[in-house]
Amino acid sequence: MKNIIYLLIIVIYTLSSLEAFARDENYTIKPKIIKVFDGDTVLIKTKEGTASVRLTGIDCFETSMNPHIKYQKAVGMTYEEIFVLGNKAKKELESLIYNKNIFLEITGVDRKYGRFVGILYDNDVNINKKMLNSGLCPEYKFNAKDN
Repeated sequence: MKNIIYLLIIVIYTLSSLEAFARDENYTIKPKIIKVFDGDTVLIKTKEGTASVRLTGIDCFETSMNPHIKYQKAVGMTYEEIFVLGNKAKKELESLIYNKNIFLEITGVDRKYGRFVGILYDNDVNINKKMLNSGLCPEYKFNAKDN
């Protein structure tokens, strides 16, 4: 129980510290990419701590069962088709950001899931747009008021 309380304190501190940067619209940072969860979500590390980032403008196919998959299933795809496209999207994002000169433009905060929303760049190349153009990630409009 004690470890859970400490972990909760660390998570709250990290999010509040990083959220301070997001108050200024379109704040840009140079994070270290720690992990790619799927085609539209990454874990980053900065000097302030770690945070999850949801890439804005895209909604890549899922890589595993979760509550969000019902929206993708509603367009007539099987779970297998969704997972195949989801894993392709994850691999595509990994190829676009690992060992590259990545910057993150923070464009919002997704309070529902406790993460940032933003755009990844490799120098001047918009990674979010490259993912959208890959066909593996349909367009998605993030609405902060929904959170």
